[in-house]
Amino acid sequence: MRLVLLYGQDEAASRDFANQLARQFADPTNPMAVETVDGATLAKDPQALSAAAGAMSMFGDRTLVRVDGLTEDGLDALVALFAAPAGNPVVATAGALKKGSKLVAWAERTAGVAALVSYEPSLRDALRLATEIGAEFGLRPSREAAVALFEAGSGDRMIIRRELEKLSLYLDSAVDRPKPAEIADIAAIGVGAGDGDQYALVAAVTGGRPAQAVDLLGRLPGAGIIVLRALERRLTMLLGLRGMVDGGASVQSAVDGARPPIFWREKEAVAAELQLWSTPALVQGLAALLAAERAIKTSGSLGETLADAAILTLSRRAAAGRR
Repeated sequence: MRLVLLYGQDEAASRDFANQLARQFADPTNPMAVETVDGATLAKDPQALSAAAGAMSMFGDRTLVRVDGLTEDGLDALVALFAAPAGNPVVATAGALKKGSKLVAWAERTAGVAALVSYEPSLRDALRLATEIGAEFGLRPSREAAVALFEAGSGDRMIIRRELEKLSLYLDSAVDRPKPAEIADIAAIGVGAGDGDQYALVAAVTGGRPAQAVDLLGRLPGAGIIVLRALERRLTMLLGLRGMVDGGASVQSAVDGARPPIFWREKEAVAAELQLWSTPALVQGLAALLAAERAIKTSGSLGETLADAAILTLSRRAAAGRR
């Protein structure tokens, strides 16, 4: 295997996989065990990759050539690499490549290349991700803990890995002494600094409790976009369930039949929220959240003030449905 190509929408996953490969080559006595080449360099100099792969280390040890930010313009460099004698292995990361990508087509038909595409994860992937990564640290996360980690890291595989690593230190786990990881353990180490409050805030907003939302916002300075995205996921879930109810299903059957399944402790709260939110209100709420996130990213915006305003507006809308 001469080349591993990692690409797709989930760039964090591609970087994480590349890091795992790089760790296999890491050597404290050899500072050149991993050589990094920028993708933009290959677009200008296609022979740079062949030169790096063919170079002999002064320490006489194996070297991994890592290419970060590979683009379609780097195809000539890969072709040149395989035209040269086999040398150091290469791992390359690319972002979301377009359908019909010449780079992917070349990788799929070329012997000696392994290609892996990583798609943007959703909440239904939480347990799989946490279990897969947790196994490296001897952790067996519960579904509730996995969802908490996924929400805290906004689905970013590298953030989830760091939190699991901290959790492993806290629980003193290892591959040879595995430990279960529960939501109480997540709360104990304060994953994401105030995640317990973050989840409570989302529930307070969608449950129509403005006073509680105001109190919780004061405990979460700087968490604007993280909370907005958590609310987006919650409203998206409610919108899907609301569609089932509008189609004739009862609230309870919609909640019980949700896919992915709703954690049993949350079912009562979700059922109550479905009574507060109509389909038009959910659509308007999602539009408001997306507009707030775009506004926050605009140069010179009011930042957290915009996020707080959007969050409190949503909580008041839900509160109106309680009357």
